[in-house]
Amino acid sequence: MMNKTVDFNSLLIGANLLVMGLLFYALAHAEPNRYVNQASIMLGIVLCAQTHIALWLERQQRDPFVILLAFTMIFYYALRIFTLTLYDYSDVFDRFPYDATDSNFALVVILSANVALYFGLYLVKIKGNQAVDAKAWEAASSTRIAMLLVAAIFFAYFSGAAAIDPESVSSRLISISGMFLAPNIIVLMSLSYFFLFRRTLSRAFAVTIATLIALEMIVHTLVGSRSAIAGIVQDGILVGLAMAGSIRVRRKVLLVAVGLLPLLVGLLVGSFVVSTYNRAVRVVGASFDVRKAFETAMVSAGDLSVASSLDLILPPVLSRAGFFDYAAEVIAHREQYRSAINLSSYGKSIVDNILTPGFDVYDQPKISNALHFIYGEMGEPSKERSSEDYQSDQLGVYGEFYALFGFACLPVLVAGAYLLKRTYAKLRSSNPFGLMMKRIVVLFVFERMVDSYGVDWTMVETIGLVTAIFIYTELFAIRRSRTSEVVAGTPPGDNDALASLSRPL
Repeated sequence: MMNKTVDFNSLLIGANLLVMGLLFYALAHAEPNRYVNQASIMLGIVLCAQTHIALWLERQQRDPFVILLAFTMIFYYALRIFTLTLYDYSDVFDRFPYDATDSNFALVVILSANVALYFGLYLVKIKGNQAVDAKAWEAASSTRIAMLLVAAIFFAYFSGAAAIDPESVSSRLISISGMFLAPNIIVLMSLSYFFLFRRTLSRAFAVTIATLIALEMIVHTLVGSRSAIAGIVQDGILVGLAMAGSIRVRRKVLLVAVGLLPLLVGLLVGSFVVSTYNRAVRVVGASFDVRKAFETAMVSAGDLSVASSLDLILPPVLSRAGFFDYAAEVIAHREQYRSAINLSSYGKSIVDNILTPGFDVYDQPKISNALHFIYGEMGEPSKERSSEDYQSDQLGVYGEFYALFGFACLPVLVAGAYLLKRTYAKLRSSNPFGLMMKRIVVLFVFERMVDSYGVDWTMVETIGLVTAIFIYTELFAIRRSRTSEVVAGTPPGDNDALASLSRPL
């Protein structure tokens, strides 16, 4: 079976070498521009080399955290350095004066921070087989899960009770309720349940879940999200790593995926254009719903086929697809953002956005929502005003922690990576789905910290995920497999009363 599959680590190594090759090509042929120069490209190559070493070591000692960090480095940072050599465009770098020397310094910060993160992860060893053993268990509630996913999609996009941006909901209490019915959380739990117990689930359930997830992606894109497809891909990686500690892809599936890669790229670009168009309509329109979103999407598609060109479409797409810009811009303008990114503001944000649902004490928006008050010269950040002019900005772990502590953030990153992996390594549960979801939570926190919209934002999302897991435990029920009971010598009838109940998480 091993020779019929390909390790995800190998795929990442291949992708990393490809990006490194592109950077070497750019080093020889690309002209310096206002955002990157020869030194930037060389530092990008060093970043690829660092990632390659981390992946090589990961093959010796499997580490899901290293895979997540390497994936982000390859596709959202190193690749972005190359695309900046193609188009010197960034809607983030226009906020304050910015040039190639700022990119070079940001890359030094990122390389240093990665050393700290990898070192913290290296200090903890995960012993034994990492695979979650679910052979003695089977699914017991597929219909209820499908109904829950339908309810989450309806509540988020069709009921009018919630919106994509949580601050835009008229009632904060409804917003908090919606956090536990957030489609991304239900999708993550459903994917975990499906892949862990796929051998005992029907083909009809697989088709139903796949259809509902596709529907969620489509509607999510129509109402303005530019990351719906990428989000599902990352959820799949999280689930695979939590389930086995590593991911192996069948060669046949890989060949099909490679063949469909141009289609996927086209869908990603198309979804970006459509969602951006619909997001603009939401801003200027008096009202907006899914039907109108679909209509405006059709208009967008028509305009795209007639009047657009790659040189017009690709620069903003590549700018949004890379996370480097966001982290580098915050690093370069630490002084300007000091009034928004500080420990006092985080404390106030945690009080207003987590501890006091329904009312505010400080009128403090999440840090991600406060940045546009700085670069937009809108005065003191205000949660009330933020809800009227909603904007969330990514900081990345590098931008956020450098803005808070400077290079003193390095020991903080070592400690954070160490604590998260140590927590992960010590997780135990008699319920395989319970163990799976505990792992998902820890990996989710790590991923959200790396892609950070702020520690306070990550806390809100994590609380929503953990609460949803406990709320929906009975819906994601499992039971002992009758086959395993017979093999163990236990008469099937003896445990019928307990068999339909899932064990505590």
